[in-house]
Amino acid sequence: MNRSPAAVEVRKDETTRLYEALIDGRVVGSLAYETTGGRISLTHSYVDPDQRHRGVASALARYALEDLSQSQSQSKAGVYCGFVADYVEDHPEWKDAVDINRSAFIATRTARDAHRER
Repeated sequence: MNRSPAAVEVRKDETTRLYEALIDGRVVGSLAYETTGGRISLTHSYVDPDQRHRGVASALARYALEDLSQSQSQSKAGVYCGFVADYVEDHPEWKDAVDINRSAFIATRTARDAHRER
C-alpha cells in the first residue's frame, strides 16, 4: 500500500539553530545551521526513518535556502550537509547563493546508494 504524501510544514527555530520539518504537528526532520563570523552554514540534516523518501529533506533544504536568500547577509551560505549539496546540484538556481565544501562531508549518499544495490 502506498502512503499518500502528507503536507510538510517547515519552521525556523533560532534558539536551537534548526530548521524543523513537521507533519501533522510532529517534528519529523531537521536541518542544523551555525553562524560564525556573520556567515551561516548548513551543517547537518536528519529525517526520521519512517518519513524518508517523502520529500521532507527537500522541503527543509528549499525552505532554508529561501530563508537564507532573503536574509540581509551579503556572504554566501556555507554548505557542509551532503543532502543540501545534492539538492543544490539538482536545483542549480541555488548554486550562486552557496559555497559547497564537500571535503567536510561524511559519505552518506554513497552509503545509501550502496545499500540500495544489495
